[in-house]
Amino acid sequence: MNTDHDTRRDTAAPPFPNLLAPIDVGGRTLRNRTALVATVTNYARANRITDRWIDFLVERARGGTGMVITEVIAVDPDAKAQGSTVTGYDDDNVEGFRRAARETEAAGACLVGQLWHPGRQQLWLPGVSPKGVSDQPDAYSWTVPHVMTEAELSHVADAYVAVAERLRNCGFGGVELHGAHGYLITQILSPWSNTRTDRYGGSTERRASFVRQVAEGIRRRCGAGFVLGLKMPGDEGVAGGIDPEEASRITAHLAETGLLDYFAYSQGNFSLSLEQHVPDLYFRAGHFIDIHKQIRPHAKGVPVMAVGRINTPELAERIVAEGYADLVGMCRALLADAAFVAKAAAGRPEEIRPSVYDNQAWGEIHAGKPLEEPQNPRLGLKGEAGWRPEPAPRSRHVVVVGAGPAGLEAAWVAAARGHRVTLLSAGDAIGGHYRHEAGLPDRRELGLLLDHYRRLLERHGVEVRLSARATRDAVLALAPDHVVLATGAVQRRPPGVGDTEAAVSGQRAMALLACGTGPVGRDGTVAVYDHDHGPSTYALVDELAKTARRLVLLTPRPSLARAVNHCSAIGVHRRLYAAGVEIVHAAEIEGYVDGTLTWRNPYTGAPGRIDGVDLLVYSTPRQAQDALAAPLRDAGIGVSLVGDAMSPRNLITAIHEGHAVGNTL
Repeated sequence: MNTDHDTRRDTAAPPFPNLLAPIDVGGRTLRNRTALVATVTNYARANRITDRWIDFLVERARGGTGMVITEVIAVDPDAKAQGSTVTGYDDDNVEGFRRAARETEAAGACLVGQLWHPGRQQLWLPGVSPKGVSDQPDAYSWTVPHVMTEAELSHVADAYVAVAERLRNCGFGGVELHGAHGYLITQILSPWSNTRTDRYGGSTERRASFVRQVAEGIRRRCGAGFVLGLKMPGDEGVAGGIDPEEASRITAHLAETGLLDYFAYSQGNFSLSLEQHVPDLYFRAGHFIDIHKQIRPHAKGVPVMAVGRINTPELAERIVAEGYADLVGMCRALLADAAFVAKAAAGRPEEIRPSVYDNQAWGEIHAGKPLEEPQNPRLGLKGEAGWRPEPAPRSRHVVVVGAGPAGLEAAWVAAARGHRVTLLSAGDAIGGHYRHEAGLPDRRELGLLLDHYRRLLERHGVEVRLSARATRDAVLALAPDHVVLATGAVQRRPPGVGDTEAAVSGQRAMALLACGTGPVGRDGTVAVYDHDHGPSTYALVDELAKTARRLVLLTPRPSLARAVNHCSAIGVHRRLYAAGVEIVHAAEIEGYVDGTLTWRNPYTGAPGRIDGVDLLVYSTPRQAQDALAAPLRDAGIGVSLVGDAMSPRNLITAIHEGHAVGNTL
């Protein structure tokens, strides 16, 4: 790095002066305006805190974040949900809470525990009665709850207070009441879900009385100087629910009590508006900040936190500088890079590892798996925020064949460890098939990851050879000590579909669309065979639907989008129906001849057909492109397979395998 450049940077005005300015929250001075919002990790085991649960929080504190909010902590036995949910109502987690508080606070952040009860939204404990405030079924699970009496609700309020006191005694800086996303407090606050006529229902003030009761109890037991926040909807996204006007009224009422130290606003509930909870790349960056700015004056000086798709320090700076909010809450940006804040503060925002908001991480936890982030293989591991590859025992020449995400990750890590790395790309730019997806108009944000890799390759001296045909002899001519094959996979042609220009793979169609030429079939009838159910397939369908006169989507399954996380799948269905796409479920292709597409129902054998199909696009299970492995090994060269060349899967496994191999060479 150029020393003169560093000197100029040091003498310039401090970067992001508003975002990085201290702020007083409830008598606690935060070092800056950034916050890690509560993020489910599934790192707990048997409802007990693990090292990774703690390290995930500590590393974001070490990375410069001002406030670190834990994932949900269950306040009551009826709220413990699943084994990966930490319980706060017993003493079994006390030592874990103490260590989390000690290490997070020592790293300079204020640790806030998020207190949670799911109410009627209980999917995870068969046999345990969900408990709610009214008898309507939950919008997602359709479970019908037991309606809690006033006495039962008052008991739950006491449980919130008891857990807050336990966390205070363990050294936490504060607690946040989880009143967003359709859980218990949302159910009480919202006129959409609360039809009670007792003291907890009716007017805004009565619906807010539960929060007030809990807050009063926490203040009595925990005193001043212990931060108390409320996370609630800025817009619930349903007719008759909490909209910005009602959120403003709730905020104004609770602000007048002087009990709360900050308000955080998120969006959506467990209806179809849940996609707003984790807005993906089809939403604008900072999509909801205008709502937060509308509500903020009603907080009467109590700090307000903006939440939702805030992806860069530049945007976060604008949010504070222009009065949208006082605090900036981030999740996915801090999953991708624990040192997001530290890099911004050092004037190196270009080094921040980007999140591309594909929601794969959310899909992992929604499936009950531990949290993983495609772009960050070190997530939740000790030392994550300041991690650098360990130097290799000796430098070798490593040839990486394939410049998709798996190959790019292996290449830069190996080079950073001191190896001489040559990267061969069959295309005229890095990225492989991922580059074509990133070339689609609605998916261009994916290209931020490729931009990041370009900088890493340049920084660590990787020799990149584009348009390089990697044959056995061509690779051997480079005299490698080791070869990493990241050659990807190709979609297989469905049975009964001949070799015709009118039938192309989704990968081929995407490449043509990305370069602006487009496949045949424009203004005609296009059929897409979805034997994939992944997000790239639906991105392709979205694009084809813009020009096709008629678009038919067929799948052998009785449903769609099984490989898309639930929140993003809501958007998939919304776009398909809005575009007028004809959807044929349970259709297994049998043939495509002279424009006639035939299929059968795999359950009944009933036949079907479409005549006049101008273009068939098939998105099918892929075949690994690993043919180079055997001849290179026969020539005595060590070979590692990564990503789809090992086994066709997803972006998480591709990058993480490339990372693992780069660290072992």
